[in-house]
Formats: sequence, structure tokens, C-alpha cells
Amino acid sequence: MPTVPELAGWLRDVRGEEVDLTTYRLARSLEAQEGVTIPAAGGLFYGERWREAFLGMEDGVLVDEPGVDPSTVIADAQYIHLRRKDAWFALPAPHMLGVRDAYIEDAEEFSGAVTAAYARLAREMRDAGVQGHVLIADRADEIELERLAAGKIIFFPRNLDGFDLELLLEYQGDLILPAAEAGRVPDLMDQFRVRRVILLDAEAGDLEATREFADPDMIEAGGYCEEDCPGYWRDLVGRAFIPR
Repeated sequence: MPTVPELAGWLRDVRGEEVDLTTYRLARSLEAQEGVTIPAAGGLFYGERWREAFLGMEDGVLVDEPGVDPSTVIADAQYIHLRRKDAWFALPAPHMLGVRDAYIEDAEEFSGAVTAAYARLAREMRDAGVQGHVLIADRADEIELERLAAGKIIFFPRNLDGFDLELLLEYQGDLILPAAEAGRVPDLMDQFRVRRVILLDAEAGDLEATREFADPDMIEAGGYCEEDCPGYWRDLVGRAFIPR
């Protein structure tokens, strides 16, 4: 959380704009990714904004007909787009949002309603200029994948322990793995149509080694930082290349 002087300095820069603490955190997450080719503003904290956009909910519990009010997330999209036209947004996948049902009383139908709300909010943000969304996931949920996984919505497996990568790859062509797990890529590529391999926290040597089984234009370096990580993105960009 920001100190009072930090927040005061930022507020001077956004005078005349309607902003709040979530906007501040979005701005800081984007600024930290200076030099990143495809930045993603947000993170797990941005799930709170999406919960607030859901209609029919009280304290995260659905108690009435579901719907969405996209006005605030559209404003966030416009704010970020003005600063980085190539930016994406990152937020929790539906199963990580922490919402519960006390209205529909059917687990599958409730999951469908939440994913429909996700699809609507994501579309509204893309219409406002956002390039796409990264959904941070702890498990592969087939309803979510079937209804949301597409070129502009990518599921990111935050922790591979118990994560069903095979189910994930049935619905999306982006394989995101820690660089230390790159040895799993060849088998997965034999089973599924992998469009892009994104190695997290890769060194130049990791990227070079991946060329043995993937075309260079398929390979990208990626990162994920949950806390304040001074220099993390700068260091990542500095080593995200394949030596000639």
C-alpha cells in the first residue's frame, strides 16, 4: 500500500481524473513493467473491482438476478489504454474470485453465470482499448475454459502442483511454464497444438535450449510478481533474448 507522500504525488499527476486506490495500484503495476513488450496491468487485487461490477451480489454472495455494471472497469480500461495502448489486464480466474451462490442453487448454472459476466466485462474493456486479459488460475476449470479461453483471454497456471495442463491445452494454444519446467514442453507439443511457449523467469540459456523443440517465433519470456519486486521486470527484460 502507498505511503501518504507517494499517494499525494500521484494524485497531482492525475488531477482532473476520477481515480481511487485501485487505479493507483493499476498504474503502479503498469509502471513497474517498463520495457515489457506486452505488459499486463493489475493482478489478483483487481478481482475486487470485478466483484464490485457484479449486480445481484451482496458481500460476494449472489442473492438476486445476476448482471454487470461495467462502468468502473471501462474507466480503468480507458485510464490504462491512454498510458499503454498495448496493455493487457491481469486478474483472478472466476474460481478464484471468492463469490458464492445463494440464488441460483445450481453449481453448474452459477459457474456459467459468473463466466458470462467475465466474458461481458472483458468485452467491454476490449471495446475501450484493452488488448486482452490474463486470468490467474489455481486449477483448470472446464466450464471457464470452454466459455472464456480464446485469443484475447489467456489462462495462466499460477502453480503447477495439481494443475491439469492437458485440460488447459485442450482449450488454449498458449503454454505458460516456469523455465525450470521447460523439459515438459516436447511431450505436451506432441499431444496438443501449442501456438506459443511462454517461459517464466527464463535466462538466455533457457530460451536457447527451447529452440531444440520449438520454433524461435513461438518462444517468449514471461514473468509473474505478486509482491513489490524492485528491478524484477527490468532484469527480466534484460535477459529475455536468444543469443546468436
